[in-house]
Amino acid sequence: MLSRYFVYFIIYSFLGWIYETIYCTLHEKAWENRGFLYGPCIPLYGVGATLAQFLFVDLPFYGVNHPSYLTIFLGCALGSFILEYSTSYVLEKRFHARWWDYSEFPLNINGRVCLIFTACFGVAGIIVTQYIVPPVVWVLAFIPETIIELLALIFMFLFGFDMALTISALTSFAKEFERINEQINAQMAERIQAAFAKHEPVTQSDIDMKEQLSTEYVKQWIKNATATQRGQFRHIAKFTHPVASTKALLDKGSEYLRRKKK
Repeated sequence: MLSRYFVYFIIYSFLGWIYETIYCTLHEKAWENRGFLYGPCIPLYGVGATLAQFLFVDLPFYGVNHPSYLTIFLGCALGSFILEYSTSYVLEKRFHARWWDYSEFPLNINGRVCLIFTACFGVAGIIVTQYIVPPVVWVLAFIPETIIELLALIFMFLFGFDMALTISALTSFAKEFERINEQINAQMAERIQAAFAKHEPVTQSDIDMKEQLSTEYVKQWIKNATATQRGQFRHIAKFTHPVASTKALLDKGSEYLRRKKK
């Protein structure tokens, strides 16, 4: 039973990745590989859809086995609210980055959740439980339990490998760009101290120098990076970083790579 639910989780995570990637690609007018992981999988959708299936389709409780649309809407909206907020909080505390930010939308809470999108997830819960879960369950019902367990093991290995690779890359990039920021700040501190020692005012050129230094440091890092590192950088650079100086470096690197690609 657990193996079957894990396969459900992977399928829904993949469908969520398809939805987000299509939406963001059309919105940005450029290819966007969405999600936390490198692979075509967004676990947040997988967790949400699997929980919705368990609670509103599979759970054999009276009144829950055939819930009303209002019950599904309220349950999925509340569930998405808790899931989005807690996931955003944990990811930011662990990796110092945000995978989504609703700060520009009205009725948002700390940019982690937005009541408009919470309502949309409530509607999505109705669509998932009524129109997506039944055909998925129907197809998997024809697959023997032994094959399901084998698929679950394969998916678990791939998912675990992808998770480990993503966490490793995020951790190493965070340290690397913190080091670059420290080098830039140290050089600027030396320059300003030298100006003060000569009783010279800090001019606009001194301020502009920090911008030039950061651009040169990022360019140099990208030039020395391997093809794999550049690919990893493209993946993480799309995330919103709460530290403005680090976000600025990521944006510079992304812009430089886009110009090189053209």
